[in-house]
Amino acid sequence: MEYLVTGKEMRAYDNYTIEHIGIPALVLMERAALETVRCIREALFYLNVQKGKGRVLCVCGTGNNGGDGLCVARLLADLGTDVDTVLIGNTQKAGKETKVQLSILEKYGVRPLNEIPDNTYDIIVDALFGTGLSREVTGAYKEAIEAINARKAYRISIDMPSGIDADTGAVLGTAVKAEETVTLAFRKRGLYLYPGCLYAGKIRLADIGITRKSICGTPPGMYTRLDGAGDAFPKRKPDGNKGTFGKILLIAGSEKMAGAALLAGYSAYKAGAGMVKLVIPKKIRETVQKKLPEALVQTYESSEGLMPEEEKEFLDNLEWAQTAAIGPGLSVCESARRFVRLVTAQKSKPLVMDADALNILAMDEEIQKLLKQRNEETESNVILTPHMGELARLLGMQTAKVVADEPGCVREAAKQTGCIVAGKSARTYVCEADGGMFLNTAGNSKMATAGSGDVLTGIIAALLAQGMPPRMAAENGVFLHACAGDAAAGQTGNAGLTASEIAKGLKLL
Repeated sequence: MEYLVTGKEMRAYDNYTIEHIGIPALVLMERAALETVRCIREALFYLNVQKGKGRVLCVCGTGNNGGDGLCVARLLADLGTDVDTVLIGNTQKAGKETKVQLSILEKYGVRPLNEIPDNTYDIIVDALFGTGLSREVTGAYKEAIEAINARKAYRISIDMPSGIDADTGAVLGTAVKAEETVTLAFRKRGLYLYPGCLYAGKIRLADIGITRKSICGTPPGMYTRLDGAGDAFPKRKPDGNKGTFGKILLIAGSEKMAGAALLAGYSAYKAGAGMVKLVIPKKIRETVQKKLPEALVQTYESSEGLMPEEEKEFLDNLEWAQTAAIGPGLSVCESARRFVRLVTAQKSKPLVMDADALNILAMDEEIQKLLKQRNEETESNVILTPHMGELARLLGMQTAKVVADEPGCVREAAKQTGCIVAGKSARTYVCEADGGMFLNTAGNSKMATAGSGDVLTGIIAALLAQGMPPRMAAENGVFLHACAGDAAAGQTGNAGLTASEIAKGLKLL
């Protein structure tokens, strides 16, 4: 697990390290500069600059980030690097440590310039703002950022690309487009959220002496994982059988959307489920069984409602299963509504709700009451997997408002429903009403393809059926889905992906 911190969280951990642990701010600044210099020198060698010396420009502000940059300039000069330094802003308002760094640099015979010179540089170091920026960049700072971006140089930002909101990833007017960001102590949210991640380049985490000991009982509110996908799969018992690895009841597909049931069912098997029983319209049975002969099947005759014997068979199958999943390609017909009511009322079995099941939930107050009652009486074992449009319908909001605050709206949906919510967008967010939020940072834009969500439903259902706790199943399922997409994308060159290829990517992990 890798923490993703806000600017406020980072300042709290920084202050705790200085005031309670006792590491002086100047020591932290020196360590930050040393780590940055190491990355600069590696970049110089990568750029084939003779002996790694090269020509570097450090563009600094007057806050602590600027102090880091001034220290970097002095250390580079000590190493024989040709370095120029620019200081933007009122030095009278500079922080205490930054004034110390400026004084030291001047005693080295270096007086910073107040504007970027018309010279050629191999590397430009961006040390204007760091995590402290909260308003639109204007004036001399805007001009400096535009000048940095206009130069043909390798750009390295310290902590954050200047102009990017550390909390949201928003561009505050303009921002440095870095090839590399050396982020200090903990990874910042804005480096991984869009559009900030498009400005960060390669992200390096620098150990400067602020560690998890500095958290002091208040962990960051967001985290991610950057490891391999192997640990996200459940461990399989060598002496297990098909029953050991879980039985899933999957209610999916409609007369015009047989593919959704196939994708979800196939993905469930590839993610390790032992048995999958599909509940599908009778008219698509032949198609489904030809394509997925491994699946068991229950059919129903009409979209206008279930016959008593069909409902009884369904309830028997629900009792047989260890988990249920509902929604992919289901439609919002009367039979679909009845299935959603029945699975929601069954409290003991973990449940995944996706696609049309979510649309039915959004429009049916009776089902909303059933879901609320279920979550009040039992520990939450329902996972909702809405994309941002479905999330907007669940919350009764305009999609644009949801997109403007994706993590906040995912959290609000979890609070209103009492469920675990995996909100799907360019990044996927997983959370409950309280506690930390998982941000998935794996995956790629080729996964934005029809049926991708059906694959995710099958994967999460498979993890639940194998006994994984619901919150863990949601997080690991989202991560596995993304890693499968990355693995599949690596085999397609510049071509796009189909959902089937994403599902097949599971076997590459």
